[in-house]
Amino acid sequence: MNLAIAAGAILAISAVFAVLGLGGGILFVPLLHWSGYDLQSVAIPLGLLLNGTNTLLALVPYGRAGLVDWKNGLPMAVAAAATAPLGALAQPRFDHATVLVLFAGAVCVAAIRALRSARSTARATAVAAPPPQPPAWSPYRLAVGAGIGTVVGFVGGLLGIGAGFIVAPAFMALGFPPKRTAATTALVVTMCSFTGFAGYAPQFSVPLSLTAFGVGAVLIGSQLGAHMMLRGVKPSWINHGYAAVLSIVALTLASEVLFGR
Repeated sequence: MNLAIAAGAILAISAVFAVLGLGGGILFVPLLHWSGYDLQSVAIPLGLLLNGTNTLLALVPYGRAGLVDWKNGLPMAVAAAATAPLGALAQPRFDHATVLVLFAGAVCVAAIRALRSARSTARATAVAAPPPQPPAWSPYRLAVGAGIGTVVGFVGGLLGIGAGFIVAPAFMALGFPPKRTAATTALVVTMCSFTGFAGYAPQFSVPLSLTAFGVGAVLIGSQLGAHMMLRGVKPSWINHGYAAVLSIVALTLASEVLFGR
């Protein structure tokens, strides 16, 4: 794939995923893989770098707007940051086909989650109700958050994703309103992605032009997405489209595993 086309795709992915508080690694990785780069030594570590950069840049305007729940989000973020390097260290022990199978499974789960989220958001919007209040801190939320973060970090480091598709539904289940969910998810995904990338850093060998174009596209896309979310764009609209894209990606990855290129 042409480098400019890949950069344009990364920009679009960054904008869409920033609206949802996610990093985009779940699409960055297959995009880089299908562009001809090695899945395990290039696509996954670079996907983590772009993922973390995207959510970090979205986190800044979210923080300024007071949407990040630092007290409830940090336990999950710290746990994820601690286990992400372990996933990165474990990844080379898996063969190429196994990593593809695991990645396809993660994409399938993400697509189902996105579709369910879109439906639940649409139902909530249709029913007149007072705006949800931020959840109070509690030992229960701390323990649940840390437990989820432990799993999220390892999976993220292993597959090159921030696992925001697990984090966001968890925050919603804990009582977070949608915008606060997206913003606090960005906190967890940022910390998980960068510590996961650190696990690959000693062996990181990616063309400078690819890294520069990718990071530049993320710089633009993340800011576009964050401003879209703050201006009231409907996440449910984006969720439906992104669920469809993820379904196609999962099927393509599964086909590659079963039948080869």
